[in-house]
Order: sequence, then structure tokens, then C-alpha cells
Amino acid sequence: MNKPPLIFLNLSNPDTFSGTGSIIILEYTDEDAAMRAAQKIALETGRSVTIRDERARVIGAVPAPSKH
Repeated sequence: MNKPPLIFLNLSNPDTFSGTGSIIILEYTDEDAAMRAAQKIALETGRSVTIRDERARVIGAVPAPSKH
């Protein structure tokens, strides 16, 4: 049985932890669910989120929300 390919959400914040940065990575197998989660994370954190396939190729990106 073939496993569905993994999809990773990558949220980076280079300004946290005294400038050393932080990275949050979540794994998904459903691309639509990954995109919905990325959009929600971007809105709630104010950070951009990158969506990558299991070979680390970028398959999508959600920009940080613009500030008004």
C-alpha cells in the first residue's frame, strides 16, 4: 500500500528567541487541508507560511497579512 505524500507547513520567525529564530513544521497528507491550515496560521500569527512537498519543493506560500 502506498502512503500519501507528506506535505509540510513551515513557519519561520527570525526575530524570536533573542534573534536566534524559531521554526514550526506541521505534516499533512491532504494538500487542501494544508493550505487551509497555512492560511489560518498566517492570519493568527502575522507571519508568512511556506508549504512544501516531501522533497522540500515549494508547492505554495501564504504571505503574512498586510497591516493597515
